[in-house]
Amino acid sequence: MTDTRLSYADYCKQHIIDELQNYRGTTVYACDLGHSLTEAININGSATYDIREAKEYINLWWDEAVEIYKYQKDNYGECLHNPFEAPSAFHVCMIIEGVNSILAQCPVIDDAWNEEIILDDKTIAKIVEYVETVDEIEF
Repeated sequence: MTDTRLSYADYCKQHIIDELQNYRGTTVYACDLGHSLTEAININGSATYDIREAKEYINLWWDEAVEIYKYQKDNYGECLHNPFEAPSAFHVCMIIEGVNSILAQCPVIDDAWNEEIILDDKTIAKIVEYVETVDEIEF
């Protein structure tokens, strides 16, 4: 369980590190890794299973929530989920966008963007090493 006191970047980083272990030994397209690592929460529609907790995260990450709202409007033409009407879904979108942003800047992923990669111990270690250096998520 992720601690609600984590910053947005730290939460997304922890999600990547935790989920990579579940994909050890699998093959994925590098460009799809972020979506693979967030697939379960996307299908479930919640990362917390508690609407109050999702609201607390959005409140804690308010500045980043604004950035994601603008990012989605600029890139998708609309914000996919209204944080006031569907806070759990918006929270999931925040995690998906954060995880994808971090991984897109990871050299291991960027270098193999349109290729399949095997998530073996060495590759996971390189991804984790990069992820641990991230201080802020940029969109």
